[in-house]
Amino acid sequence: MRPFRLPALAVAICLTLTACMAPTSREVRPVDDEPLLDKDWRLLSAPDGRNLPTQGAGSAVLRFSGARFSMTGPCNNHGGSWSRNGDQVTLGGEGGIASTKRGCPGELMKRESELLAAFAQPLRAQFTGTQLHLVSADGTRWTFDSQDAPTGAGRERIVLVSGERKPCSGAGAMQCLQVRTEPGAPWQHYYGDIEGFSWQEGVDYVLRIREHTVANPPADGSSRRWVLEEVLDRSR
Repeated sequence: MRPFRLPALAVAICLTLTACMAPTSREVRPVDDEPLLDKDWRLLSAPDGRNLPTQGAGSAVLRFSGARFSMTGPCNNHGGSWSRNGDQVTLGGEGGIASTKRGCPGELMKRESELLAAFAQPLRAQFTGTQLHLVSADGTRWTFDSQDAPTGAGRERIVLVSGERKPCSGAGAMQCLQVRTEPGAPWQHYYGDIEGFSWQEGVDYVLRIREHTVANPPADGSSRRWVLEEVLDRSR
């Protein structure tokens, strides 16, 4: 009795199906498992391990929205396209990253230059709890911490900020920013800092900001949350 043999085509199909059904040896966890969208990613630490301010002068907030990203700080405002492939994140794409051109103290400019240099190359996204680590090919690591983005669009306002702070009282003695929304109006205390804004003593500013209401502000904080949109003017 002649042995039964599968036709060559049938053997090839069986081998192909077997290969397709075999388990992969390495599972890549997609970035979507830890969403980048709808978060404020606040810069928490630099590659040298330094903890950085998460509010006020020198802070930086990274946001992802659709196909675009934006970042306020550590000095300027930045933006461009972004994409992801598995755990790899690319910022800027072919159009690069656009930035405003204002100057800040040397330390802030150095930190910003290093951060943008890291952003100019593909980065690996790693997540630890609420933290996002953007890691370059040489192991350079920038760590961000997430905070829910404002639920509403907020209100756009033009405000004037004085180059002089004044003593004020919250939970303790403070030095508050002096702000007003109309030229010639009395200066008022602003408790806290304007997010993404680097204040310098002796410089008066005209800012375009977005105002959000804080439901339960701390005793030494403002009931308004101001986020810098643009520095319209500055003078000494």
